[in-house]
Amino acid sequence: MNRKERLENIVKSPISFAYLRRFNMGAGILHLTQGILMLALGLLKDYPRDIYTFYLRFNIISLNPFIAQVGPNPQVLFTIGYVGVVAALFPLISAAAHFTIAFPKNASYNQNLKKGMNPYRWYEYAFSSSIMIVLIASFVGVWDLWSLVMIFVLNAMMIMFGYLMEKINQHTEKTDWSSFVLGCISGGTPWIVLYAYFIAAIGSASTNPPTFVYMILLIYFVLFNIFAVNMVLQYKGVGRWKDYLYGERTYIMLSFIAKSILAWLVFIGIFAPF
Repeated sequence: MNRKERLENIVKSPISFAYLRRFNMGAGILHLTQGILMLALGLLKDYPRDIYTFYLRFNIISLNPFIAQVGPNPQVLFTIGYVGVVAALFPLISAAAHFTIAFPKNASYNQNLKKGMNPYRWYEYAFSSSIMIVLIASFVGVWDLWSLVMIFVLNAMMIMFGYLMEKINQHTEKTDWSSFVLGCISGGTPWIVLYAYFIAAIGSASTNPPTFVYMILLIYFVLFNIFAVNMVLQYKGVGRWKDYLYGERTYIMLSFIAKSILAWLVFIGIFAPF
């Protein structure tokens, strides 16, 4: 579907901007309610995670003959306490984003929708989904600070490639998929790391992840890819996705469903590991 058709379908859409404003308000209220509840529950139980650095250490083993060895020197840099509180950031950030576009930035939000884009969505996802994937990475054993930083940045870059996809295609008659492809590469790399750690962990009884981690990895991976499918359907103009506003509403619903399921799975694991 070309740019002209996309814009024409937005004008003809049965979904009004007023409806989307109410929809965002409703999603914001639901996210906020869950976030406050999670914040309160998260303070009831500490679930600490040590974060390490693995800088090199030079060890002199013998002076005569001189023998030295260079190896990693794992050191706890800091400990993240109350992981449940960190998980509460997931819906709280989303609530703030929904209320922002429903109230102070609603006019800007509507103007962007007329052009077939929503930058606020990508700004919010860049933070909220990156926090969640870093949290999940810590569950499977990625405890190195700089590995977690790279996972956060790669995931955030994937999200911003989504923003770039919408921005570039404001000016092209034929859909340019280069940003989408680069986003898939950027976003897929952390998953390779996560599953490499996960597979290594399940080989030993002492390191085998609890059941809730299995569920999180499976469910988040599925939901993670549904967002990409929604974008493909939008730009391919498949069925009701010919209407960009239908795709926008789908993004809002997917966001709420994904974040609710994942955040509560984290809480299940914290309070009742199984």
